[in-house]
Order: sequence, then C-alpha cells, then structure tokens
Amino acid sequence: MASTEATSQGLQQVLCFALAGEAYALPILKVREIQAQATITRIPKAPPYMPGVINLRGAIVPILELRHRFSLGDPPEDTRPVIVIVEVQGRTLGIRVDSVSDVLDLDPAAIRPAPELGTQTALGREFIAGLASLPGATGAESMLILLDLDRLLSDGELMALESATA
Repeated sequence: MASTEATSQGLQQVLCFALAGEAYALPILKVREIQAQATITRIPKAPPYMPGVINLRGAIVPILELRHRFSLGDPPEDTRPVIVIVEVQGRTLGIRVDSVSDVLDLDPAAIRPAPELGTQTALGREFIAGLASLPGATGAESMLILLDLDRLLSDGELMALESATA
C-alpha cells in the first residue's frame, strides 16, 4: 500500500536533453513546446549567449544558447539543434539544445544537490537544481544534471532580453 502511494505522488516529470554529450533535464511543467525547425533572426549587439529571436505564431521569443551560456564550445557541424520553448519567471524563452531525448519520472529522493566546487565553476553551479543517477543501457550509471530555469538568467539579463525583443 505504501509503495503505490509513493509512486502516485511526489514524482517529478522532467524533459531530458543533451548538451555537449551530457544529459540535462528541466521540469516538464516549465516546457511549453519543442521546435525542431525554427529560423533564428540575429539581433545586433545581443549578448553571445543570445543568438537571436524566433517568431512563434506571431510572438517574438528570445533564444538562449545553452552551449554558450555554459561555456561548452560550439556544437559539432552535424548537430541539428532543437529549441525548447519554456516559461521562465513569467516570460517565454527558447533554449537551444543539441537534442531532446525523453520525459522521465524522477523520485525527488533520488535527486542530490550539486557538489561544492569552489566559488566559480565552468558548470555554473547556480543554474543546477541537483543531480540524479540514471541507469544506463550498459548497466553503468550516468548522471542527469537538473537545471533551475529561474536561476539561468540574472534579472539584468532578463531585462536585456526584454529590451532586445521589444
């Protein structure tokens, strides 16, 4: 009886995606849609992590390049990036990722806090909500990095996005 209660409540659904060979996830409740074919219009003087905007059924949506934001380098030539449309602090935003894999149910008990790695890290620890182990196809476990979308951009950066798209 207790196990059915645990499975029916408390699980967190996340959308999994790849970025530079690593597995990332974000809460499914933040995801609005996934755009595989979207043309990005470049904005002059936009910050490097914001390659431009897309027209989503009449709405102008700023795009955030996560590879650039996390200092992961340029994607390989054969990569066909996907844009995940998300809601961040009441704003619609597109985040460009290498590929989207699936939706998982995560037990909050399986999510561990990100390790302390000093004050500044390449990963940007402030964006990380936690880490979870994923059983791999080979039996080896891989790590899933859970992002905190509300902390992905500072208030100043959100304002810059708004002024760029206004």
